[in-house]
Amino acid sequence: MRLSTRFALCVAVVVPLLVGLSGLLVVRLAADDLRSVRDLRLTQRVQSLKPLAVTYAQREALPASRSRLARIRVQATQTGQTTEGVYVAPARGEPLVMGTVPAALPPAADGPATSADGVWRYASGSLGARGRVWVFEREAPLAGQISGMYYRHLIVTLVALVVGAVAGLLLGRYALRPLTRLTKDAALVDVRAGEGRLTRRSRVPEIDELAGLVNGLLDRRDEAVHRTGDALETARAFAATAAHELRTPLTSMGANIALLGYPNLPPEDRVEVIRDLAGEQARVERLITMLRQLARGELMEPDSLKDVDLAGLSGVAVDEAVRRHPHARIVAHLPDEAMVRGWAEGLRMIVDNLLDNAAVHGVGPRGTVRIDLTVRVEGTFALLRVADDGPGMPVELHQEAFNRFSRRAGSPGSGLGLTLIHQQVVLHGGRVEIEPSPRPGMGLSVLVQLPIAWRPDGPSDGLSWLSVHQKP
Repeated sequence: MRLSTRFALCVAVVVPLLVGLSGLLVVRLAADDLRSVRDLRLTQRVQSLKPLAVTYAQREALPASRSRLARIRVQATQTGQTTEGVYVAPARGEPLVMGTVPAALPPAADGPATSADGVWRYASGSLGARGRVWVFEREAPLAGQISGMYYRHLIVTLVALVVGAVAGLLLGRYALRPLTRLTKDAALVDVRAGEGRLTRRSRVPEIDELAGLVNGLLDRRDEAVHRTGDALETARAFAATAAHELRTPLTSMGANIALLGYPNLPPEDRVEVIRDLAGEQARVERLITMLRQLARGELMEPDSLKDVDLAGLSGVAVDEAVRRHPHARIVAHLPDEAMVRGWAEGLRMIVDNLLDNAAVHGVGPRGTVRIDLTVRVEGTFALLRVADDGPGMPVELHQEAFNRFSRRAGSPGSGLGLTLIHQQVVLHGGRVEIEPSPRPGMGLSVLVQLPIAWRPDGPSDGLSWLSVHQKP
């Protein structure tokens, strides 16, 4: 059922109901007033007729007056043109009847009363020792008048029913015009193209609020579609790049496996092939681990953010990195505490990858490397710096180093270490940069800045603020 039809039905029911109930009350009060007026009239007639009745009773009591008094005797009847009658009953002599009265006198009452058969309404008054007077009036005329009032009230109620239905339909359509206009505007919105919004100029607060809510839903849907499209595009590019990067070690492994099938392969060559296979297998394993960590970072939820001590976390990471890289000398400069709001696993990933990147790429001619890890708090930022004394990196490659699978020729890494660092730093609302060396070939320093009071629901400038940049 349409809303306008519901509105019309409600008005068609409510209006006649109100008219009917109020009309019944008015008719009932009017009927009570008419009965009160009639009773008052009967009482007043009795009082006004008492002098005449007393005079008649006195004259009727004299024997000589019977021949001089002209009497009018009207036989009692239940029909006739007159609706009112007077009956004077003297103590002595004949009664006087004027108009129509009942055949049998009802009992005397102190006030207006109704006869036993319900036909007459009467009032009586005492004449003392001289007799009594009655005034009668038929119930039928007043009952008919009251019935006519109820009949007219029924007609008015039926008319109100029809008028209420028509008015409800018209008013419903008029009241729903803003909603109808909103429906037409919604039908014109191109959901697939993400264009068009509902207007908020109906001057009806509820309709404008509804339009605002729908526009908000459309905005969130468009944003979700945009994010989904970007994610799909990123996933396609990521899958293509990952497939390309995995193809090289797998091809090399396939060739080495084929070499192992030769029966006349010298033992020293077999050992070399097995060593190459182990190296390629380790490379594939590292690459898959990096891809898994990258995917976990993209799926991080804001609910997983907690208060983390970056200094304590870095100390644990340094201890484990020393065991992983025995050729590296790692020196940590840590404060007592450096609290940041973040994802503990993501922050640990940043520190581990910085240390691993320095331990792998910072190895000097002697096969060793010195790594300095420093954590300090400056203002609203916690600063994490990892520096090595290795060969460093050309300045023109600093920006490109954070791209996925970006590595120099002959690099033993996967090309995802700095990418993971950049991803986690951005997710934590910070920024990362490769600091230029004072002289070429004099080591590499990576600086990470993390806000200590950052909230995921706070204002953000987006990636323009979080992007990788270099110091001037």
